[in-house]
Amino acid sequence: MSILVGTASWTDKTLVESGAFYPPGCNSAEARLRYYASVFPLVEVDSSYYAMPSATNSALWVERTPPGFVFDVKAFRLFTGHQTEPRFFPKDLQAALPSTGKKNLYTRTSRKRCWMNCGPAFLRRCSRYMWPAS
Repeated sequence: MSILVGTASWTDKTLVESGAFYPPGCNSAEARLRYYASVFPLVEVDSSYYAMPSATNSALWVERTPPGFVFDVKAFRLFTGHQTEPRFFPKDLQAALPSTGKKNLYTRTSRKRCWMNCGPAFLRRCSRYMWPAS
């Protein structure tokens, strides 16, 4: 059994502002991810709770990390039982959302329909970039 250790994010405020983790000149998110991945084998992607990661960003994360690096992707908030405004879905998935007449989609009334309509697309979107076939 292997136990991987990482932190909540390569852009975590405490890591960035402490001045103790990142070397001087490591100022962009890209540089931070590359450095972080040279120290830890795993990172939590917390931002995916708030909005589904774009295919472009997901691909860039994979390109900027070594083979075998693990992204622990937090589930999108609607799929974890929290209300969600439709605007937080990617544009290409918004058309598949159920019409409820309310500002937010709520899990008690729409999680199953949202998951059935958008869940497979969400998993395909993530798996294509986070878990390559080889």
